[in-house]
Amino acid sequence: MPPAFVHRITKYDPADRDEHGSYQGVEEAVSDHGPVEAAYLEAVAAFAEAAGIDRLEIREPSVTGFVRFGAQPAAEGHGLSGLFPADLTGYHDGAEVFLEVALELIRVMLREQGAWCRLEAGDVFAVHVGWDQYVYVGSDRPCAGAAVRTRELGLFAEPMEASPYAAEQR
Repeated sequence: MPPAFVHRITKYDPADRDEHGSYQGVEEAVSDHGPVEAAYLEAVAAFAEAAGIDRLEIREPSVTGFVRFGAQPAAEGHGLSGLFPADLTGYHDGAEVFLEVALELIRVMLREQGAWCRLEAGDVFAVHVGWDQYVYVGSDRPCAGAAVRTRELGLFAEPMEASPYAAEQR
């Protein structure tokens, strides 16, 4: 069973969505590689702390091949250089990583550098990075303080029924 309390974390103001929920504002759908990206990582860390999580498992890891659909160019080593050996030992389904490494994986995914995975702690906590700077965080508890912190960081934490990237949803 996936986490019960899910938030979509974005830089996109919900007031700028049309009647179908599509964002119509002026924010670019790429990482700024700076303060907004750092705010995303701090928001995820706040949710993890509120849920008592310091490790996550990598689920369904992938790296790009010859075809890429990201808005940003792929990085050497799929953005994983320095996190994993060149042969990607340790980047496999079920591998456990500390939160610090998980946050760097999230950075790689926000930058669309060529790697993607779901990060989960059983039915207790999950982080999924989607297209266009959407991050879905789920927990088995409400994490209201983390949602407030996310807003203080200049981002929006919108409650959702589920992450569209949850294994049960795909």
